[in-house]
Amino acid sequence: MRKRILTALMLVLVLILGACTQSSNGSGKNESGNIKVGAVLPLTGPSALYGQQTLDGAKLAAKMINDDGGILKGRKITLVTEDDQSKPELGVTKFKKLIESDRVNAITGGLNSSVNMATKDVAKNKLLNVVTVSKAPEIMTDRDSFRFRLNSTNDMDGKAFHKFIAEQLKPKTVAVIAENTDYGQAELKALKKNWSGSGKPKIVATEFFDFTETDFTNPLTKLKSANADALYVVGAGIEINSAIFKQAHQLGFNNTMKLLAPGNINSKMVELAGDVAEGIISADLYQNTIDNEMNKEFVAAFEKEYNHKPEKVEMLGFESIWFVAKAMDKAGSSTDYKAISKALESEDWQSPRGDLKFENGQALGEVIPLTVKDGKVVPYQQ
Repeated sequence: MRKRILTALMLVLVLILGACTQSSNGSGKNESGNIKVGAVLPLTGPSALYGQQTLDGAKLAAKMINDDGGILKGRKITLVTEDDQSKPELGVTKFKKLIESDRVNAITGGLNSSVNMATKDVAKNKLLNVVTVSKAPEIMTDRDSFRFRLNSTNDMDGKAFHKFIAEQLKPKTVAVIAENTDYGQAELKALKKNWSGSGKPKIVATEFFDFTETDFTNPLTKLKSANADALYVVGAGIEINSAIFKQAHQLGFNNTMKLLAPGNINSKMVELAGDVAEGIISADLYQNTIDNEMNKEFVAAFEKEYNHKPEKVEMLGFESIWFVAKAMDKAGSSTDYKAISKALESEDWQSPRGDLKFENGQALGEVIPLTVKDGKVVPYQQ
């Protein structure tokens, strides 16, 4: 009888210790089996092309990690993808599903700032959340230590690109057409801030459009009457930007300087816009010709997998999974989010874009001016 009691007590003790091990970091997840990483992206809707490009990069990172033996002594990365359709309320639903039902170890993705503004608190203090593409500065406001962002912000880009426009391109007047979203409003706010004072470009007209629009004739017609030196386009959709430039051309903006908000220049947009894309000027933080070993390996692997070269959005998708996995490996855990976040924040990471460091969760970096010449996106040269 006494032996049975001792055996039962030992069994209870083992169960208690196991539960403590699983929930010591508050996650309640096991430190065994595949590591599930959620990716919430717009895979249908107005930003679907960007969403698919981001996912392509994420899938490649998972494949390269898994083919190399995984992390944490052989554990593999499993991607769990969800489509937010660029809708904030749907993004919230998908975040909750990944956390409560799928019980993922981290959530990546995030392309439209309005979606990330709605979802940023859903994962707060619960698990690692790496915002991949969204640019609005407010996404990192009231940040918990588990939230990180890979892309540069409107403010970061503006300091370089808006200054470049003012000092190198020197348009006296600018007409702005922008999506009526958190991202569009943030970019306009940055423009006004960076071009305040004498000797700077003057914004003489502004028109907003709904993100689901496909016909931009009405706002463009209003902007044309301003007779500005430059047209500045703010859109987070490949099809949207190409359509705006094509319709602007049809309306006679032929001698107007064509400017595109930083982070949106893309070879697919150039392909869709055709000859109209020639001469568009923008800026971005990555080119696939960057000369470092990590980028050479990334570009070669991407070309082998998808039969074309990657661009910024694919690179950010790659980074989102690569950094999550490497930080978990460095921390020795897939669920100790304090240790994982500390590893992300304290390390200098190798990336296709070069050495990368985070500061208060924000990846540091600076954009370079780019233009479309002979149908290709190349560094701008005056």
